[in-house]
This record gives sequence, C-alpha cells and structure tokens, in this order.
Amino acid sequence: MNDIKDRRLNPYDPFDNPTENCAYRLDYRDVVADVDKCGYTLPLEPEKAERKQIRRYFNMTGLALFIGVTGLYVVFVLLTMILEFCMTGSGSFEELLAAEEYMNYGSSILIAMNGLLFMAANILVSVVGSHAAGIRVRSYFRPFKEKKSTIVRYVLIGIFIQALTGVIYAIVNWFLESLGVQDYTADIDTYVSAKTIIATGLYSCIVAPVTEELLYRGFVLKNLSRVSQHFGIIVSAALFGLAHENIAQFILAMPVGIFMARLTIKYNSILPSIAVHIGVNTLAFLINWIYTVVPMEGMGYVAIVAVDVIYYLIAVIGLIFWIKEVRKSRLPANTIKQSYRGVRILLTSPWLLAAAVFHFAMALINISIQNA
Repeated sequence: MNDIKDRRLNPYDPFDNPTENCAYRLDYRDVVADVDKCGYTLPLEPEKAERKQIRRYFNMTGLALFIGVTGLYVVFVLLTMILEFCMTGSGSFEELLAAEEYMNYGSSILIAMNGLLFMAANILVSVVGSHAAGIRVRSYFRPFKEKKSTIVRYVLIGIFIQALTGVIYAIVNWFLESLGVQDYTADIDTYVSAKTIIATGLYSCIVAPVTEELLYRGFVLKNLSRVSQHFGIIVSAALFGLAHENIAQFILAMPVGIFMARLTIKYNSILPSIAVHIGVNTLAFLINWIYTVVPMEGMGYVAIVAVDVIYYLIAVIGLIFWIKEVRKSRLPANTIKQSYRGVRILLTSPWLLAAAVFHFAMALINISIQNA
C-alpha cells in the first residue's frame, strides 16, 4: 500500500507507453500540474480541468493555423490589387484584367510573391505558436547523427510514396472525370521563362520544404503530440494534406506527412523530414519541367519514357526500403487512456476544426471554379 502511495508518474511518460519516443515528449505537468505528485494516477477518462487544458493546446494549434492562412489570403489579395493598380495606373477593368493575365502567365511576379508570403506565414506562425505553447524553436533542429546513407534511404521511401499516391490519384481522377468533375489545378504557368523556373524551383525545392516542415513537423506535430504521438502524427499529416487545398496534393501530402512525422518523432528533429521533403519536391519539379520542355514526339518521347522508367525504378528501390522500415519501426500505438484524450477532445476544439474546415472549403471552392 505504501508503495502505491509513494509512486510517482513520470511527467514525460505519464501514460507508460513504451512505443513512444520519450525524448520527444513535452512535460505533461503543463496539462496536469499534479501528475508527478506521490500517489497521483491519471483517470481513464480525463477530468474537466485536464480536458480543458488539452483542448486549449489543440485550439492554440488551430488558431495559429487559421490566422496564418486567412491572413495570408488577405495579404495576397491586397498586394495583388496594389500591384495591378501600379502596373496600369488606372482602375480600368480591361487594363486590370490584362495586368492580372500578365502576372499569371507572363512574369514571375506572382510566383515570387506567393512564395515569399507563404515563407513568411509559415515562419511567423511557427515561431509565435511555439512561443505561446512554451516550445523552443531551436529544439526542432536537433542534430541528425545517422549516416548519410540513412537519409538517402528515407528520401527513396518518400519517392516511393510519391509514386504510389500518384497511381492512386490517377484512379481517383479517372473516377471524378467519369462523373464529369475536373479536379482543381493551379492556373499559374511556372515554366514560361527562366525567372519563373528559378522562382518556382527555389520555392518548391528549398523554401517550402524548410518552412512547411518547421510549421507542420515542428510546431503542429509537437503541440498535438502532448497526449499521444500517434494522434499528433495522424492529425498533423491530415492538416498538412488539407492545407494544399486540392485532391492530388492531399493524396500525396497526407501519407508522406505521416512518414515524415514518424521520422521527426523517431529522431526528435525535423532535419530528416526536411531532407525527404526536399528530395521529393526536387524530383517532382525536375520531372514536371522535363514534361513541359521536351516535345512529345521523336527522341523527345523516348527521353520522357526513359525518365518514367528511371523514376519507377527508383520508386521500386524505395518500396524495398519502406518494407524494411515498416518491419522495424512502426507508428506509436495509443494506450487506452490516451485514446480518451484524442479525437473526442479534437471534436470539441473549435479552432482546430475551423482550420481544417477552412482548407476543405477552399478545396471545394477551387473545384467549383474549375468546373464552372
């Protein structure tokens, strides 16, 4: 009896879950102040105070994402309008339309501005959100001490996931087209000039991987993993997928988001996920560029077929590594107590739901516009 009274829970492992990485956890005393007191035991279902504090952190994550994305849209629209007026020098509808056409298809202005705004929003939300949640930003960048070959292996797994989800999307898109629905695709031509290629390449291959990982595998994943790392992985990946606001990228982003979140927790660092993100995005950018500039006839057609063959050979190698990775490193599992502190509280966290619903609504609007 005295042993039970004297027992103290580990505030960094109050659920006694051996499948989680203890080094990645945050102090649960931020949720339940008495968690490490003698004889304290977490109830099966969270009491009101604990539920309220968990919801607070969920809402903190959702509010940061919601303010970030809505603020981004507002600033983007305002800057676009200002640029159009500056270019035309008047409010003539025809001239404004011509200016918009030029920015969309004739210059790198819109691409560069879009990239800079997304970079600023991702960094700002990550830094401010982390500060509010009591998380040090530098803690996301712990050194990765594995061999370089390990990173190469993870990048190949990411490419396999990309190839697999590409096939899945092709099937989904075929089904949608059979229903007369066309999925949304961005209407900005990213390969019209050297400047647009450079701007798109810098954003896709460097800026987006670094800042999106800081946001989603940094602040979002860490804050949503306070109770359960399994919950944090799945929900952060779902939010990452929804943030792309189209079906194609959601189908890719969520599975690869789960993989990158698992790596982040495994190594307690976003550096491996940044490397995977850079590898996947860079390969996609290069292949899309080749498809755009190489003619689909003669030797050009042969070159494109060769690129496809090489791509899927790389994906097969990634599949082999993925099978080995899954066998030795599975997702963390929930304990019974953790399962009562995840989805049930999420469904009563309005700001986290608002962030997800906003992106989902924008995806539907984009599809509606595409099919108008």
